Amino acid sequence: MKKTLISLALTLCLAFTLVPFSALAAQAEHPFTDVPADHWANDAVAYVYDKGLMSGVDGTTFQPNGTTTRAMIVTVLYRLAGEPAEGSNGKFTDVDPDAWYGPAVAWAAASDVVNGVTSTTFAPNTPITREQMATILYRYADGQHYDTSAWAGLTVYEDAGQISSYAQDAMHWACGAGLLTGTSETTLSPQGTATRAQVAVILSRFCQTMTPGTGGNLSPAQIVSNLENSSLPKKDTLVAMTRVLLEDGFEPAFVAGLLGNIIEEGACGIFESSAYISRPDLEPDYLLYMDETYDYRNVYSGQYIYNGFSLSEVYDIILELGPGGANGRGSCFGLGCMQWTSYNRIKNLLENYMAAAGGADTITLQQVQQAESITISQELQGTYKKVYTAWQNENPVMNTVDAAFAAGVKVCTSYGIPVGYNTEAVQNTRGSNAAEVYAVMMGL
Repeated sequence: MKKTLISLALTLCLAFTLVPFSALAAQAEHPFTDVPADHWANDAVAYVYDKGLMSGVDGTTFQPNGTTTRAMIVTVLYRLAGEPAEGSNGKFTDVDPDAWYGPAVAWAAASDVVNGVTSTTFAPNTPITREQMATILYRYADGQHYDTSAWAGLTVYEDAGQISSYAQDAMHWACGAGLLTGTSETTLSPQGTATRAQVAVILSRFCQTMTPGTGGNLSPAQIVSNLENSSLPKKDTLVAMTRVLLEDGFEPAFVAGLLGNIIEEGACGIFESSAYISRPDLEPDYLLYMDETYDYRNVYSGQYIYNGFSLSEVYDIILELGPGGANGRGSCFGLGCMQWTSYNRIKNLLENYMAAAGGADTITLQQVQQAESITISQELQGTYKKVYTAWQNENPVMNTVDAAFAAGVKVCTSYGIPVGYNTEAVQNTRGSNAAEVYAVMMGL
């Protein structure tokens, strides 16, 4: 029976995941006049409607801001599982076996997808909370033997303490898997109710990232292995960064967006070149200062920090420059794959170098790659967090080739790439790189 249930579940999602989601979204339509084409959940509503997972409150109304009840969510998962004939309605006294949701609740209880609000009541008409939905999806995914290893820290959310004990693991997983995002940069709203539009987005993400055949259910180890076996440029760097960023909970498509930019940027551990031989007038003022004060062009320019340079000496130079940098405006010199230049960023980079070196005063290439990966992750969880959250909000259906392309452009325009360098051609190149990297990562 277990194999039968899995087969039925696959039938519904696989039938629609053999083509890229961009093509699927273009084909899928819905009849709901209250979800226009520019609505943030339009693609997700079309997705769940096209698959028969959700319908409207009538023929032309979806009611995107309406609440979603516990009975509705269980019924959606029941449809996703292929409506198996399993279970008994006797567990919950408030569930009529003949109600439209009766068979779904019976199946969910028998499959341990739901436990009820008490041992004898299910509260079918109560609006579902975000933590309840995460828990139900988590139990369903676990029961179907999907990969539920994703995990994200929740300390960035001020209301993380409101998560019920039973929902802790599920919320860490749901956020790590990208099914749930914060309702703001500092709130997760675990006790808040989920609107029908929000549920449509979560379900579409679930089908796109968790169900077999989409590529999104690959474990981090599988994704890393795909990169290791590829012929992508800077493969070792891409592998190192992917390990760190996936472990820290970033979506694979966003990681691909970052990697698409890394391919075009400098190499790990490289000092910015000050050799403006043919056009000395173009050399930045901070590099002119570095040349004059530290003999930068002869000692550091274009060199790699892992080729025997003293970490403490480079760190001391940065401290001597101070917050004003080499030009009084905070610029020191570029270093690393992202050419970190400003005082605070390059100081943090050197501190990560030293931590990776484990007390030694010199560093290896592998340690440099690890340190730069950690630096990027720290920035995207801190000062540059909006880069990631904005991409999430703009791509409610994540982990598609299109979302990876969008991530490549978002990183190019918003994360440390000089503004004057952000031409449309550059953005398209980096977006295309990201799409290619994502396809390799997910084995598409």
